[in-house]
This record gives sequence, C-alpha cells and structure tokens, in this order.
Amino acid sequence: MKEPGPLALTTEERILLYLTDFRGMEERFELPEALTQRAIAYAAGVQRKHLSRYLDDLVAEGMLEQRKAHIEGQRQRMLAYLLVPKGWARAMEIKGRISNVPVPVRVKGRVQQMTLLEIDKATSVRLTFSDIVREALRVDELDLEELEKIDDRRRQDMDERVKKLEAYTRALMTAWKDGRVTATERLLLDQFREQLGVTREEHERMETEAIHRAEDAVSDRMELYRIVAAEAFEHGEAEHRAREMMEALRKALQIPRADANRIEDAVRAGAS
Repeated sequence: MKEPGPLALTTEERILLYLTDFRGMEERFELPEALTQRAIAYAAGVQRKHLSRYLDDLVAEGMLEQRKAHIEGQRQRMLAYLLVPKGWARAMEIKGRISNVPVPVRVKGRVQQMTLLEIDKATSVRLTFSDIVREALRVDELDLEELEKIDDRRRQDMDERVKKLEAYTRALMTAWKDGRVTATERLLLDQFREQLGVTREEHERMETEAIHRAEDAVSDRMELYRIVAAEAFEHGEAEHRAREMMEALRKALQIPRADANRIEDAVRAGAS
C-alpha cells in the first residue's frame, strides 16, 4: 500500500467524491443501485460492516440524505444516499484539490507522470473520477491497461456478491420453510451472515421475503390438507384407511397436529 501523500483521502471524502457522479437524482422515483450501501462500499474501498458508521456521520453532518427508495432491479425498497448542497460543495473542494495531482502511470510499458484529469481523458472506457482515485490509492503505480479493466473487475465482484446473497437466501428459505425459526437456526443464520458479509439491512429485506414465501407455502399446505379432509369426511366420519392416508399426508406436509385438528373440525362443521 502507498504511504499517505497528496491523494490521501479519508473514507468520508472518498464517499463524497464517488457520489458526485450522480447528480439530478433527487426527483427520481426509482434510483440506481449505485446509490446503495453495497455499491458505495465498493467504490469507496471500505468493508460493508464499517460503512454504516461513515454514512451515518455524513448524514448527521448534513452532507448526505438517506432515503428508503425503490431501486432499479430490486423488488423491495432499500436505503440509498444522495449528496445535498453542503455535501456537493465539500465534494467539489476535494475534487479541485486533487485533480491536478501527478501520479506515476505505466502507458505502453513506459512510466510517466500524469494528473488525474489527464488519466481520465486518456482512458478509452468510461471511468468515474472516484474509480481512478481509488486505484491510485491502492497501488504505487497505475497501469493504464489495468485501469481500463475496472468495469470487468467490478462485474466479477458483483457476481461474487450476488452468489453470496443467493446462498444466504437459500439458507433463510430453509430456516423458514415450516413458518418459524428456532433459536439454533437463528444462531447459525447469524454466523452464516457474518461469514458472507451480508448486512443487517440485506438480511431484513431477504428475511421479509422468505417469511412471505413461507406463509404462502404454509397456506398452500393447509389448503391441500383441507381438500383431502373434505373428501375423507364427505359422507361422515373418515374410514380407517382414509385416516391413515391423512396422517401420512399431514406428516409429509409438516402440518402440526393442532392445525390438522382445526382443519378437520372446520370441515366437519361445514359438512353437517
């Protein structure tokens, strides 16, 4: 890692600088995923578990607005962050201070000094100013060819992130399949969440979805049992063989005995 120098920025400054690429979003109903915690953490080069503290401080200082918003490609609303006038002013100060700082850059095998603005103009792909700053802070010497692969690396990182979220979603669905989560399952979920780097906000959003799916599944199981019970009790009390079949079905559908009794009582009452 490089020693602190002219480009040394605090995490808060890197966050503000990154968000300058998203002006004019205030009135939009649906916001880009680039304004969520996941994208900001990547852009600012900070671990997700530490990001909330920095964002909360910037909101408290009047630099950012935190908003629960509809996000492109997401089914549920998520927290998004936007620069407010005070934050814009501070971000522009930062950008002005470092725009003309020269850094060593390897171009076609030769190293030369280039300012951040010159690097921005020299790249053939669209990079944000914060992309270049993050890379310049990460290495001792920038490589123009490697810089132009940032989008590919970002996609790979995002793909890995999606795989982790999908794995956690499967774990949640398994835990909630019977409509409740035991203390042991909760402990295991918390450990798995920490291991995958899933934030509390992501967990809450995914768990809400898992609960809804579990509720739908429970409802479907109950309805299936009700239909079978209605046929069994259509002409009075169910025969022994029908009783055995219903008991096997109850166990297969993981319906508690108390719930099954309630369904059967309702079916009898409706048939009488």
